[in-house]
Amino acid sequence: MSKHITFDVSSLLDTMPREVALPADGLSELQATPTGAFWLAANPATGRKTLWHWANGESRALTPPLYDVGSRVNGYGGGAYACFDEFVVIIDNPSQQLLQQPLAGGEARPWWSRPDARYGGMIADPHRCRVLAVEEYGDGRQGSQRLVAIREGELDVIAEGSDFYGAPSLSPNGRWLAWVEWQLPNMPWQRSTLKIAELGDDGLARAINCWDGGTAVSQPRFASDGGLIVMSDHGGWWQPYRFKGETVKLLSDWPADHIPTPWQLGESHHLWQGDGGIVVRLEEGAAHVLHLDSQGRSSARYFPDASRVAGLASAEGWLYAITQGVGHTARLERVRFGNNEHQKLLSLATLDLSLVPETLTITVGGDEWFTAFLYHGDGKEAQAGSPMPLIIRVHGGPTSASYPVYDPLVHWWTQQGFAVADINPRGSGNWGRAFRERFAGEWGQLDVEDVIALADELVAQGVADAEQLFIRGQSAGGFTVLNTLAATTCFRAGASLYGVTDAPRLATQTHRFESGYLEWLLGDTASQRRQSPCYRVNSINSPVIFFQGDQDRVVVPEQTHAMAAALQQRDVKARVVLFDDEGHGIRHPDNRRRMIAEELAFFASTSHTGR
Repeated sequence: MSKHITFDVSSLLDTMPREVALPADGLSELQATPTGAFWLAANPATGRKTLWHWANGESRALTPPLYDVGSRVNGYGGGAYACFDEFVVIIDNPSQQLLQQPLAGGEARPWWSRPDARYGGMIADPHRCRVLAVEEYGDGRQGSQRLVAIREGELDVIAEGSDFYGAPSLSPNGRWLAWVEWQLPNMPWQRSTLKIAELGDDGLARAINCWDGGTAVSQPRFASDGGLIVMSDHGGWWQPYRFKGETVKLLSDWPADHIPTPWQLGESHHLWQGDGGIVVRLEEGAAHVLHLDSQGRSSARYFPDASRVAGLASAEGWLYAITQGVGHTARLERVRFGNNEHQKLLSLATLDLSLVPETLTITVGGDEWFTAFLYHGDGKEAQAGSPMPLIIRVHGGPTSASYPVYDPLVHWWTQQGFAVADINPRGSGNWGRAFRERFAGEWGQLDVEDVIALADELVAQGVADAEQLFIRGQSAGGFTVLNTLAATTCFRAGASLYGVTDAPRLATQTHRFESGYLEWLLGDTASQRRQSPCYRVNSINSPVIFFQGDQDRVVVPEQTHAMAAALQQRDVKARVVLFDDEGHGIRHPDNRRRMIAEELAFFASTSHTGR
């Protein structure tokens, strides 16, 4: 941490580029039709999600800046719009009302609303001029879900009775519908089933067939010939299986996940035609977009500089993708089938191509391992080959994952004289079912062991300064931060971004989607107490800064305030920064800028070289 840097909040805000506060994954929910490509993008001034349309070489916003397009189903949303030839149906995030927005422009008008309901996983049914969606209604643990069809001002129920529903998929001829269901206490990647229904002339489901592979299924997709492909991990990896009639065929036996952990509705990471398909293969923590022939062999690779893929779509002979890479933030690009003509349509930020991470694989516990992506700093210490201050960043989930991609925040940290390590501890997604399930009953233990092992390794290599180690994590990553600080004194300070502090209390307060998750992660109530940071306060001696939204339904603000107060009672430096009108995640760019500045200033205030 270079001594010439001024680490007070106001100076940091004055000098921080605005792009630092913008999410590196700011493009999402890609779709494509003969009229062009559609996607959601975060408004750089407000953080609200705007629906965009690209056609004929130009992109334009379809929704006004004051609109915020988004689903609130399960707390994580997804599938917030559906495309028709002349209009799109969008979900207004604050009200969860469905609105019809003409492609030609003009005012949106109401399509459907229900005061106590939330909608997501929405797709178009152009054969019947309706949308198909997951409807969630009621609050807290008493809520329920069902699969519905909505014409303008009219709703029909397609399926109900299960605890949860995934986004549906409609066959090209409109005759067949497929979706995923699961029951509490499971999450969709633990245990879920595939349902396939024939639709009658009235558009309602007739006989519903079920396929249960014994584990989990996700992202059902119909091919152009009517065959159904679904991702299942009953073979140990998320791999594609084809259903046609009564037969089931594995399409790729490559030992790798082909989709990320399904936290949101409506994600799309594979597309299929009669002679093969396009898939995302996750290897060594990075995503590769591949064409598979009819025998499951890789015959081509698309978007070779991508290492994360947020979504795939195709139309009119083009394959569209939202990607991130080591050398670029979120980008919309496309390639033409046949001649591989490649076009970059939109990119979010300027880049520093020198910031290429080093991939680390570290062995723990004899024959187990975890990975991390190390970004070397560019301060005087790095130039001299001296150990540097280090920030270890822990992803959320905890079954999400970190990727080797360009992140303006990481770039900015390295400019301030830090090295940064993004860790994928045991239990992270993208490494197969067995790796992901290592968290069963051991969250707060394995991840902590891995964080400490990473810090020790980087200190031993001479990369990190043992006196200037810092740790930060969001949501589930915040839980890891606090438990790590309770287990070791090697970190000078930590930052918990809307992190879990009281697991037993969270189990009774959190939303329905994750209401059974904590018992799987931590065990019974006694185990939850043992592994909860709030019951380990007496073991935490390092300073902690907490960031929290006052509208968070996943990790309620009361947890954060109670944890900070308990630390302060022991004279441990602790600070809470509360943001108004923010939920589980800090979205508004001004709030994100303040959070980043407050965090670095707090870290510097604990360091003997910071001012």
